[in-house]
Amino acid sequence: MNLYDKALKKIEQDACCKPQCFSIIGPTGPTGPAGGPTGATGPTGETGPTGSTGAIGPMGPTGPTGLTGPTGSTRPTGATGPTGPAGSNANSVACFCVDQMRNVIQQIITLYPNDNLIVDLESGNNVSGRPGSLLPTPNNNPNSGLFQLLNNQGVPEEAIPICRIASITVTSSTYNNAITYLPAPTPLPTGCDANCEAALRSYLPVGTASVDINAGGQTVAQGTVLRSEYGMVVVVGPNNSNPAFVSLCKAEIVNK
Repeated sequence: MNLYDKALKKIEQDACCKPQCFSIIGPTGPTGPAGGPTGATGPTGETGPTGSTGAIGPMGPTGPTGLTGPTGSTRPTGATGPTGPAGSNANSVACFCVDQMRNVIQQIITLYPNDNLIVDLESGNNVSGRPGSLLPTPNNNPNSGLFQLLNNQGVPEEAIPICRIASITVTSSTYNNAITYLPAPTPLPTGCDANCEAALRSYLPVGTASVDINAGGQTVAQGTVLRSEYGMVVVVGPNNSNPAFVSLCKAEIVNK
């Protein structure tokens, strides 16, 4: 260091050791007034594109079952509908044979109340007695299924299913012309039993003499054919005696 520099440094050192060389920091002055007003808000920018749908979260647990409400009141029963068509059996030959026999029995009860009857069954058995009544009563019940006989004292005895009767013979009496018969059913039944019934009526026209009809191994009628009706023939002896009303559904062997 040369003399000049040394001298200058000395002067600076001496000057800084004096009190007036130290600066004293004064208090902070007041804040100046705020600047100008805030500018207007700029326009809203365009909405950005919708983001992709997030994954569906797991299903929460099923809530508790609610209480069952009260049962509603019962509504009144509706009106009964019309009766449907009759089943196939209602127009069968077998059913018509039973209807025809019931029809004749109803008249026998009225026309021959004190005469003795012989009732032959399809099994070969037979019973005898005076005409009693049809069961269930009354005698004109179209659905009766039993014919009950009386003994000579008028006491009810055997009851016979009409559907098992092969023949009814009125003994010691003559045929009553007041007896009427049911007409053939409409439409006419068809099938094998209808064919058999039609063949028997064709084979036994009115006036056929020396007829012998067997059912259940027994002769149930002998004589001349007086009436030939759908489901039934009537065979009589001399002078229309001992009329036998034979179901064509039960006849098994016919000789003439």
